[in-house]
Amino acid sequence: MRRNIVTLVWLGGIVLAAVVYLDGPGRFITATIAGLDHAVWAFETWVGFVAVQAFDLIRAAAIALFAVFLVLGVIAGQRGKGGGMIGVTVLFLALVGLGGYESRFCWLAALVVAAAGALNMTHRLIEPSAKSPWRRGARA
Repeated sequence: MRRNIVTLVWLGGIVLAAVVYLDGPGRFITATIAGLDHAVWAFETWVGFVAVQAFDLIRAAAIALFAVFLVLGVIAGQRGKGGGMIGVTVLFLALVGLGGYESRFCWLAALVVAAAGALNMTHRLIEPSAKSPWRRGARA
């Protein structure tokens, strides 16, 4: 470690000792604890705000992905590649309906269900059926 850094640390300690002495050690400790208490309160408030925003984001994403699933499902149905629309819709609506507006777990589960349904419908529309090994008539 360079000597000038060590010297600066010692100089900072001496200045801190002078400030604490001039202000009074008791008052300095009280002010420090009050500052830390305020910092903790501000952090807890920020975490609460972020949690509410994240929950709103989950609900919005779940609704949007469900809408994407429905539109892709209609398109897939018109092309003869539909299926699973009723099951995913019932499961999504059950999770949202039973959990209510404030149930974080149910909305997160509904987001996962809607995302899985939307990705499945996307896969059905993009992949040519001749290359799918699980379809009838496909050869490996």
